[in-house]
Amino acid sequence: MNNLIIVDTREKGHKSILKYFDEHNIDYITSKLNYGDYKIYKDNSVVIDRKDSLLELIGNLCHTSEHERIKREITRAKEDDCKDFIFLIAESKIKSVEDIKNWSSPHTKVKGETLLKIMITMKNKYGVRFIICPRKNMGKKIIELLGGK
Repeated sequence: MNNLIIVDTREKGHKSILKYFDEHNIDYITSKLNYGDYKIYKDNSVVIDRKDSLLELIGNLCHTSEHERIKREITRAKEDDCKDFIFLIAESKIKSVEDIKNWSSPHTKVKGETLLKIMITMKNKYGVRFIICPRKNMGKKIIELLGGK
């Protein structure tokens, strides 16, 4: 992959991802992005918004002010010719998006079934994708989704 990756300056918890980039000679810079956390420089076709867990996703999709912010980000990305807006969610116990329906956590009242319905609505309404990935594979998955090997 010979394209420069931009990593949003506000992206937190990404040290293992940047370590992966360094170990695999992936060129990247950090810069403020108007939407998402990762994209190729001068190419808005694929944007990745990394979530550290399903709990973070719940915070973004199930609380009105955050939900509105996320919708604005997706809209801005689409206006900038984004064809594939991806929520990449770090989870080790959940293997697929469909498994979310049976998920629960003592840290939230939101049930997995409710979250899944919101995700499906977002997918249908805004054309976004949700992908589950173990935290340890995040760097590799980001490269893959951005068109690398």
